[in-house]
Amino acid sequence: MFGKLMSRSFLDKDLEDWQLENWSILIDRFGVDLPLKQTPVVLPTQDFFPPSDAVGHERALHVFDCVKAAMGMQDWRCGLRAQPPRVTGLRVAEFVSIQGAQDPAGTFSFDGTGQPVITYAPDLVEKPTELVAVLAHELSHLLLSEESDLVDDQTHELITDLTVAYAGLGVFGANAAFSFSQHGDAFSQGWQSQTSGYLSPNSWAFALAIFGELREDDGGMGRYLKPEIERARLKAVAYLRKNPQLLAGLRAA
Repeated sequence: MFGKLMSRSFLDKDLEDWQLENWSILIDRFGVDLPLKQTPVVLPTQDFFPPSDAVGHERALHVFDCVKAAMGMQDWRCGLRAQPPRVTGLRVAEFVSIQGAQDPAGTFSFDGTGQPVITYAPDLVEKPTELVAVLAHELSHLLLSEESDLVDDQTHELITDLTVAYAGLGVFGANAAFSFSQHGDAFSQGWQSQTSGYLSPNSWAFALAIFGELREDDGGMGRYLKPEIERARLKAVAYLRKNPQLLAGLRAA
């Protein structure tokens, strides 16, 4: 009577089409040097991040080297610098405050000599998931820096996040995408929110589902994802398997 019912899109249809189109672009541009089936699923384990007694900037450099190695970029020249401490916190009433980072967590640029430089907010040294996510995002800027059409596109920050997923560090990007907590004591109460990256949590879940399905192995990432991200990822996996035509072109590529 109603004809064949189509599965409802996991994301907004335009966002879903955008992701699929840009996965195709990333495979086309990087599939030879960074084939997906050989891309590791990077997890917060000692296999990828050996223990270190370093502190402060030296610790950030250690993590930076680990992220570069995980992305196959260990031989790429790139400097790392700490930013000035970030200004946080916004008081909205005498005893109520909203706290959130107001300055960028990281930046990517080229210095006067043409050397790429990444900066990071120093408070991230004590937040390893966020630090890895930020460094992976900025290194993805470096990876994309010679792809002028992608860099100049108005969605380049979203494509950069998608590149993080393509490079195998999507677990960190997804876990850092959004966090919310309440704090308080005898003198004040408030809320703290933090976002990292540009893709929404559901978009990260969809990207992780595509990554695992194209690799034909999700690397056990579910154990390391926030529960809400993992639930969304499993729904996205089920949706992709119910609609195999969505990944048919990407599998062929």
